[in-house]
Amino acid sequence: MEKKQSSGFNDKEWYEKGRRLTRDGRHREAIEALNLAIDQNPRYSEAYFARGACHYALGSYRQASDDLEAAAILGCRDAQFWSKHATQPVITGTDCQQE
Repeated sequence: MEKKQSSGFNDKEWYEKGRRLTRDGRHREAIEALNLAIDQNPRYSEAYFARGACHYALGSYRQASDDLEAAAILGCRDAQFWSKHATQPVITGTDCQQE
């Protein structure tokens, strides 16, 4: 993936753009926006969780697992629950509840 210019967006704006794209079913574009959010804030658990949901929707289960694990480590309760109880990710949305 080629790096896109951040267009002056901050991490939260990129995250919100990624969520909008996800709701529209545009998962690849959402991943690009979420990548930019994570580039700006490597501890953004919600962005990892949302990106994991996108990877899962695209069938990229290893990448989904890696993102959900990162989200869990960073304090996302939904991702923590998944990492303890699921053999495959069960993702119902792109929101992440924080501790």
